[in-house]
Amino acid sequence: MTPEEIQAFESKLAALFGDRVVEKDLAREEAFFRLPRYVTEYLIAKYVKPATAAQDIERLKTQIRDRLPDLDRRELIKDRLMRDGHYTLIDAVEARVDLRAESRWATVPCLEDRGVRINAALLGANPGLLAGGMWGTLKLWYRPEVDAAHPVEISAFTPFQVDVTTVADVIAARKEFTTEEWVRLLLASAGYDAESFASDRQRLVILARLLPLVERSLNLIELGPRQTGKTFLLRNTSPHVFVVSGGKATPANLFVNLSTRSVGIIGIRKVVVFDEISSTSFADASATVSILKDYMESGQFARGAQTYASEASLFLAGNIDVDEDRPHPRYRHLFAVLPSELIDSAFLDRIHGYLPGWEIPKITRATLSRGPGLVTDYFGEYLLKLRDLEFRGEAHRLRFNQHLTQRDLVAIERITSGFLKLLYPDGSFTESELAQVASLAVEFRQRVHDQLVVIAPGEFKEKRIAFEGMLPSAAPDMRGEPEEIQRYDRLNHEAVVGEVTGLSALLAGQNVVGADIIIMEAALAPGTGVEIVGGRGKVLRESVRAAYQLLVSRGSDLGIHPETLRKNRVVVHLLHIAEEREGPSAGAAFVVAMASAATGRPVKPGIAVTGEVSLHGKVTGVGAAGQKALAALKAGRTTLIFPKENAAELAALPDSALARLTLVPVDRIEAVLAAALADGDDARETEDDACLLYTSPRPRDRTRARMPSSA
Repeated sequence: MTPEEIQAFESKLAALFGDRVVEKDLAREEAFFRLPRYVTEYLIAKYVKPATAAQDIERLKTQIRDRLPDLDRRELIKDRLMRDGHYTLIDAVEARVDLRAESRWATVPCLEDRGVRINAALLGANPGLLAGGMWGTLKLWYRPEVDAAHPVEISAFTPFQVDVTTVADVIAARKEFTTEEWVRLLLASAGYDAESFASDRQRLVILARLLPLVERSLNLIELGPRQTGKTFLLRNTSPHVFVVSGGKATPANLFVNLSTRSVGIIGIRKVVVFDEISSTSFADASATVSILKDYMESGQFARGAQTYASEASLFLAGNIDVDEDRPHPRYRHLFAVLPSELIDSAFLDRIHGYLPGWEIPKITRATLSRGPGLVTDYFGEYLLKLRDLEFRGEAHRLRFNQHLTQRDLVAIERITSGFLKLLYPDGSFTESELAQVASLAVEFRQRVHDQLVVIAPGEFKEKRIAFEGMLPSAAPDMRGEPEEIQRYDRLNHEAVVGEVTGLSALLAGQNVVGADIIIMEAALAPGTGVEIVGGRGKVLRESVRAAYQLLVSRGSDLGIHPETLRKNRVVVHLLHIAEEREGPSAGAAFVVAMASAATGRPVKPGIAVTGEVSLHGKVTGVGAAGQKALAALKAGRTTLIFPKENAAELAALPDSALARLTLVPVDRIEAVLAAALADGDDARETEDDACLLYTSPRPRDRTRARMPSSA
């Protein structure tokens, strides 16, 4: 927008919204940082006048310092309250009702007191105190003569809240703005400067963070780099948002405390944000995640003998490393940083959309709004009122692919509805505008599905989620890093010394949720013993050492010159692993990789190997053999060497899979090597010719070079 257009926009904003507009940069004074932004802006809008702004701000800062004391002043406040008999505070107050005792109690954090008396009249005038709490000014009285056990009571409460009973005025005002102007207003009201973002797409991705506020029971995830404000917007927009910042989540605080019968945060808040999701742990993980899954599907949860309904939306936020504005290629899938108990296909399928957090720039002073916008408290209440609008049926106007699941359709329906409420609350939008937001909804859902295909290929198949006339997405293809894919695909058609494809089951807790390949590189270097590079998991690394010991003890029987392993160090590099793996089933593959490096015999193309190996060379059965076979197929491998013990399980694979995969059952390591290794012309049978120079790989430039022969 030009300076003239911006000026016209700001004049229109002031004329239509009056005292519900605030200069956003005024709220960034350091003295205000201890308050949520919606509280600060309420106070500025109410007490700061343009003509006396500087003086009013200083007066307000003094009031906050006096009435919102630092934590180390708590005891001083208590002493003052006891001596004077009264004290006025600014605090976030929450109330509860004890039906058995027929009493009402408030929690005042500044006093660390959950037993502050509050009367029915104050609760009747401020029902938000019973629905998650409210910020405000409260007057406290010290009256031990009334109740010695609970001597403090709240005698007066003035909330910092704008009452929004209808959205009709805002919807009417929307007609006066172009879509570009309205997006600018939404961003400014949320605290962002629209001009600091590179594209319309980027602005819409940021606004997608508001979708859980305007749409009931919407479940989203955003993973991206640090300092992009993943929870900044929701945390500071509405008091009806609760943020779980890492730590432990329990059924009691999320759903219902069975001891007190008090309903948890998912039951009483409108949006629950799981911040720093990678460091969040779940007490009684199986029960907690099970209840979460039920809630995400139905909007209800059961605790004890009772079932509760809620309309809370869930927003999962966390950090993921980025390489050149896209997720780092080391991640096998884009859910890899979640706690293991959440890498559950049934749970992940209930997430409606995955926001591309890597597209959002880090928060700087330049990205924050410096001009006018709606007062955040008013803006937040308006957004929640949008939940009452019904836009979910609009997505039904589009003709989607026939193979979509009900969860796919529900996800697209809710995300599309949310975008329409944000951008076109008056219901005035064109077919192309509907297609624009629906295309984003499809993209967000497609990203969830694509990761499920990687995590659980036996359960989820590749498919394109689309509708007729869908706009092409500007989102990059996240199905794999081209250089890495080419590297893994090379093993389908090239015989390579020291490189083999192993297979590993993927676990969520104790449950197998899929399988995936492991690329193993082995090379010889000066030194002795075995060195493991990359990969995590104690059992996995022990499998490498066990395979090495097998070669040391039985190398001559397997065609390895006795001096080769005695005078050289075997370096094993594990690729395509971003998260911890466990299980000994890769043992046979490790033997193949190391034997190939030690003999110079290349691994045949298109080979995948699975099987546990004993120190005597016996190959024994593995778990999830069927899923591992499908993972090999997905990677393009055409031959699977596997334990005979798993023959029946693999025979039950779909005919389409059996037609594309050659199965080679084995029970001895000799048979594995015979099936996996080619008769290379450059096979080295002497000590001198067995030495390789190993170069530790860089993420995008992994190389291995042979040392020139000493002969």
